[in-house]
Amino acid sequence: MLIFIRGKLCSVTFVVMLIILISIIQTGCLVLDKYFVYFPNHELPMTPSDVGLNYEDVYLTSADGIELHGWFLPGESEIALVWFHGNAGNIGDRLDYIKLMHTYVGASIFIFDYRGYGLSQGSPSESGLYLDAEAAVDFLIDRVGSEEGTQNVFFFGRSLGSAVALKMASIYDVGGVIIEAPFTSTVALAKIHYPYLPEFLVNLLIRDRYASGSMAGSLGSPLMVIHGTNDSVVPIEMGEKIYDLANVNKSFYAVVGADHNDTYIIGGENYFRKILEFVE
Repeated sequence: MLIFIRGKLCSVTFVVMLIILISIIQTGCLVLDKYFVYFPNHELPMTPSDVGLNYEDVYLTSADGIELHGWFLPGESEIALVWFHGNAGNIGDRLDYIKLMHTYVGASIFIFDYRGYGLSQGSPSESGLYLDAEAAVDFLIDRVGSEEGTQNVFFFGRSLGSAVALKMASIYDVGGVIIEAPFTSTVALAKIHYPYLPEFLVNLLIRDRYASGSMAGSLGSPLMVIHGTNDSVVPIEMGEKIYDLANVNKSFYAVVGADHNDTYIIGGENYFRKILEFVE
């Protein structure tokens, strides 16, 4: 009887310890997401005027009361882009790209920082970034909306921003969605970069999933996917998967020889010509 009780106590202790361990891991998920998913910088290295662009400082408030900062750059065409950036730095790190996009495509561009990035308040999270994106889209639609509705508005998202752009496209009917270096989910990406970690542990450690693979199939707006063939961060196969899942008018532009952050450099003028053809 004593042996049975000890065995029972031992089993109960193991279960309790396992529950405590899982609870600790799950409680720390948001912290771990901050270290493995989000790499914000609060200081803006430059402003659009530093690269010769006219702009307006814009301050928005998300639905949950977070103040956000962005830049609106008026363009020559009726096309307007909401630009969703990646997981590192802030909008001040994207100005070389924005300058070229503004020159070659001629669209008005609204680029903003997610919560916790640049001058925006708060801390990043998946649900928070979606609220930030909605505030940004609403701003641009109010600013440049035409009699035809929102068909002159396009979403552009790269890397982490591609997931945000796809999420917005499930809410808003717009002229089109351009995503660069998209991934199917953060969990799937983590399994590629950390193959030695048990699958259950990856699922526990990452709460912000950004499941673009499940969103692509319900997309209603035309889609353009851009991906570097030598992308060392997000394999091009993930971009191809997103493309295959989308059941809309779509195009895929593989930038031969490009890695994760140099597609527009490797692609050169042809890169922006492809985007212009899509939005037109």
